[in-house]
Amino acid sequence: MVAVRRYLVVANQTLQAAELREELRARISEGPCSFFVVVPDTRAAQYDPVAAGGVLPQPGMWWWATYYARPVTDQEATGQARERLRLMLDGLAALGAPVEGDLGSPDPLAAIGQACAGRQFDQIIVTTLPRPVSRWLKADLPHQAQRRFGLPVTTIIASY
Repeated sequence: MVAVRRYLVVANQTLQAAELREELRARISEGPCSFFVVVPDTRAAQYDPVAAGGVLPQPGMWWWATYYARPVTDQEATGQARERLRLMLDGLAALGAPVEGDLGSPDPLAAIGQACAGRQFDQIIVTTLPRPVSRWLKADLPHQAQRRFGLPVTTIIASY
């Protein structure tokens, strides 16, 4: 009997980051695994203006090629989050990985709690914006999640 590793992926603006894609591909190559992707439904006012504008000075950042400007309304922010989630679910499914996902609370800890309700995970993977602009790193989200949910947390910091 082969154990299937169950990963909870937490991201929003960084959901299509190359660093996250590489990490998930590595997990898939290690053996049977499944993913649940939770996207905290970030309010429009909390978006990083540089990242949300799609102006990133590094090559290989194709994930911003769909160009989504900083959302003006919370409804627009939710629509963008849903689209990023759809792209991630489609991408993981194309790699043959069992995957589910949903939008969660704007509070990432609450979103993780919602995802953990009725599900079991072996690990949490949190992907954030770079340190200077990441609200999640400033709030120490990875360590808070590890303490609250008792699961190992891998932190991926996307680059611009």
